[in-house]
Amino acid sequence: MKAPLPFDTRVLRDTETNDFDALLPATHRTASDHIVTPQPHDLKAFLSRELLVPRLNSIHAWLWVCGRPMPPRPLHRQVLMSRSIVVAEEMELHLVWEKNRIFVKPVPAYLLDPDFWTANLLSGGGESVADRQNDLAACARGFLFSYTALISYESDFTIARQCGLLPSSVTWAGWKTLCAQLLSSHCYSAVNPRYWYGELRLGRLNKVYIFRKGFILRGYSSVGGYAMYDDLLRDNFTALAAALGYVVIVLTAMQVALATDRLQPNRAFQNASFGFSVFSIIAPLIAAAGIVAGVLCMFVSNWAATKRYESRRFREMGVEPFGQGRRQSGGGPPSH
Repeated sequence: MKAPLPFDTRVLRDTETNDFDALLPATHRTASDHIVTPQPHDLKAFLSRELLVPRLNSIHAWLWVCGRPMPPRPLHRQVLMSRSIVVAEEMELHLVWEKNRIFVKPVPAYLLDPDFWTANLLSGGGESVADRQNDLAACARGFLFSYTALISYESDFTIARQCGLLPSSVTWAGWKTLCAQLLSSHCYSAVNPRYWYGELRLGRLNKVYIFRKGFILRGYSSVGGYAMYDDLLRDNFTALAAALGYVVIVLTAMQVALATDRLQPNRAFQNASFGFSVFSIIAPLIAAAGIVAGVLCMFVSNWAATKRYESRRFREMGVEPFGQGRRQSGGGPPSH
């Protein structure tokens, strides 16, 4: 016996029943970075890559650091908070925010088709809550639940349409009916635990991944990170220069204090002034060396990872690097 549908209303007016191909994207990227079209025999793998959030589930015990266990705020509220809404097709970036922008995954058309749910997302009973954490239906239910919070008012619906977050055939009346059915059957134990939380701060996700998972150089996501090494150097040396400005103020104050009759004979203050003077000479050199060493480590790590990926990728493509010989003898693609 299959689990009950979260909704049975049909909000996609221009799609025929069981015409699932029309609901899927034109292509998608596999784990090996091959571009393929979604195939019926490989649909589970496609849905797993599209819907599951294993990286967030692996740090679920620390999500309280990154956000509150509450539904996300509506889209109009995001705009009021000066956040721009950025489309992100990666589910693990859905509702992640940084600075003045928030990443939102558009609603895939196939998640709004009850027949697609019946055929591909719902399974028989007997699953435990632990097993359901990586279940496709649990992730899909949680994702749609997040949208019932994001699109609360008609103004939110208008923003969603403008940003391309909903299929064009969805109407406001249809969305209201869908939300009513989704919320009538909503249960937090039936959704993926990631959706117990709403908005998650990217900077804190990066820190959690650095300190809890050991991803020191990469963190959770490179989105919003430095694209150029000179930008990284500039920002770090700018922070160092700001700290040195405070050191200069302290040294100047000490110099003035040593010129006074009250502190000039004070040996403790003289020793402190001497120690801080030596510190102000050595500390900037150590900090500058640390910044350069950190950037060099990042460069070497990225270079090594790129070369490893290039070697593996060329093997999968069936070609050899340019200038090292060509295995292809004909004009057609290599056989696998």
